[in-house]
Amino acid sequence: MKHDKIYRQKLDEVMGGIERIESLSRRSFLTTSAKTAAGLMLGSFAGLLGTSTARADKTVETGKFIFPRLQFSTIDGTPKHWDISPDGDAILRRELKRLTNTNVSMEPKVVRLGDFDEMCRNPFVFMTAGGSFELPPNEEQNLHEFLERGGFIMADDCMGTGPAVNRDAFFKCYSNLINKLYPDNPMRKIPYDHEIFHIYFDFPQGSPELQGVPHGTHGLFEPGTGRIMSWLSSGDIHCGWCSRWFTPEKNMEAIKMGINVIIYFLSH
Repeated sequence: MKHDKIYRQKLDEVMGGIERIESLSRRSFLTTSAKTAAGLMLGSFAGLLGTSTARADKTVETGKFIFPRLQFSTIDGTPKHWDISPDGDAILRRELKRLTNTNVSMEPKVVRLGDFDEMCRNPFVFMTAGGSFELPPNEEQNLHEFLERGGFIMADDCMGTGPAVNRDAFFKCYSNLINKLYPDNPMRKIPYDHEIFHIYFDFPQGSPELQGVPHGTHGLFEPGTGRIMSWLSSGDIHCGWCSRWFTPEKNMEAIKMGINVIIYFLSH
């Protein structure tokens, strides 16, 4: 009887492991490449999430987190296309390294939405523009498959240069795209008590709204788990990363929010 009990216990442990493997199978393609090709710094995350003064000397390096910009098709005449102000990305990478123990690559990287193999090697991408966009069918399909396989898109509305009515063009286009791809699971506003606003730095009122049309922050939530698959800001926090147009305090708030999103991705 004792041996039978031990056997059943071991069997339960094995089956539990199998169930966990099955639950991760959808994401295995991306997560495997993330740890090898793209590289994520996952060591010492308990210390990282517990305090904003995490000790870098406790880090176990397993690779580097890469912050890529997503290249996609745009349709209007605004100069603020997908590649606007890459210096903001560089500043965020620098501050991520300074303020956390994340092992982040300082090298700029562009990932093309039209190249799905390249996207699968980079499970986190940043997407922004100051105008409208309409993806061709292959890019729509790639974006949907990317999200389904566990990829994460951080999207931010860059305020357009045209009339005020167009200053949330990117936000509307992105929301409409996600709602088209997920008609039964549309984008919805992220509540202020969600962990993404408190996981490292505290944002009791949600993501900062630096400029543009204040729609608030929206997310695509994975059915069953509630994991955020895509995060969309209407507040142009990327311009805050650039540290040119706002006060140092506003700029730092934008940077801290960007760091929160990255840490949420790395820990989910």
